[in-house]
Amino acid sequence: MAQNEFDFIARNGRKLRSFWRLPNAVWWVARIGTAGYPPRVRRRLAVTNIIAAMVSLMTIPYIVIYALYDWYGLLPAIIAFSPQIALYAVTPFFHRFGQTSAALYLCTIWLIFGIGYCMFFGRESGLHFYFLPGAAASMLVFGPERLILSACVTIVAIIAFLITEVMFVAPLDFIRVEPVFLNTLYYLTVSFAFLLIFTTSYFAFKEASQAEMALESEHEFSERLLQNILPQAVATRLRDHRTQLVADQIPSATILFADIVDFTPRAARWEPQQVIAFLSRVFSQFDAIASAHGLEKIKTIGDAYMVAGGLPEAKPDHEAAVALMALDLLACCRRISEQVGEPVEVRIGLDTGPVVAGVIGPNKLLYDVWGDTVNTAAHMESHGVASRIQVADCLKQRLEDRFEFELRGDIDVKGKGAMRVWFLTGVRQDAVVGA
Repeated sequence: MAQNEFDFIARNGRKLRSFWRLPNAVWWVARIGTAGYPPRVRRRLAVTNIIAAMVSLMTIPYIVIYALYDWYGLLPAIIAFSPQIALYAVTPFFHRFGQTSAALYLCTIWLIFGIGYCMFFGRESGLHFYFLPGAAASMLVFGPERLILSACVTIVAIIAFLITEVMFVAPLDFIRVEPVFLNTLYYLTVSFAFLLIFTTSYFAFKEASQAEMALESEHEFSERLLQNILPQAVATRLRDHRTQLVADQIPSATILFADIVDFTPRAARWEPQQVIAFLSRVFSQFDAIASAHGLEKIKTIGDAYMVAGGLPEAKPDHEAAVALMALDLLACCRRISEQVGEPVEVRIGLDTGPVVAGVIGPNKLLYDVWGDTVNTAAHMESHGVASRIQVADCLKQRLEDRFEFELRGDIDVKGKGAMRVWFLTGVRQDAVVGA
């Protein structure tokens, strides 16, 4: 995924989070009793809190209507249904007993009071429509992993709705109300039922959007992390082919090792933060140089730095690109020396030839390079001289038409015997070199 795509997701993710941000008062209600639960569970418990708070508040207009219409005649209904204002309001406090305790409590009192309303005022009041948003909300308050429990609540709601249609046709005998009163209850109930359905749908969509944003954020982080650990081409292969086995025979590659001279005694007198800051400062500039020349940083080991040219994807004239980087590293160290006020020098060794490259292990992935070329480049560095670039004879032969070399002579290399080596000193004035 390209950087601009990541930025697009980040910008739109922030916009969506801002859009979905609840008012402070609602957010305070939503958070009651949810502390200590995982984020996904907290979101479900917050929905339970909001629905309970809405139903508690929706009870108040009904009580007011009863009192205004006929205080004395509807006193039984006022006494029977006023407690649900408090009973719904205390729903969040049941979260302390488990993830589903408050949801079970909410559904129980919802069914009890729903049936009670319908018994008092009959189906003409439309109060049985409250069973519809309750059934829809059951999936949210219990979660999709408790599908059977949600289905049971829905079935009970259907049965309660049908019982009301069949058995509770008219209000109870001692409830004396006119049709205009029942119509008022009907329109109020339908409006509130639609509001609850809308709220349930809103939170369902909100839950899905938050999960999607979290997934995109995790995907973005994983992609960036993978591409920081591995070359982009290798990361793409691992992602697309779902394999952790990457092994390539590279017929021609150039390897560079650079090691900071006298780093150990310098680090011994510094604080740990100074050591890390120094290495970060040096190697971040090395990384920029490698990127500018189209080369692949392989790894750092302590104060040693390893770069390869010609892998994981073929690069024409990788020998020249690595040689130019080596010269740039020396210039970079001279600039750092001037900035820190003390010499910062590196030994650099180069070699070119066939290598094997691949990813090691299923955990803590590492892209590495092996072969005699790698060993020779490492020997060129370890047997080298501070602030000089040492190369084997084969690499000198490939670059001598474009670069200047100084013969060092023969040195004894462990496992290889006597080798003629050269110092790379610069680019020939009559040559045109492109990395």
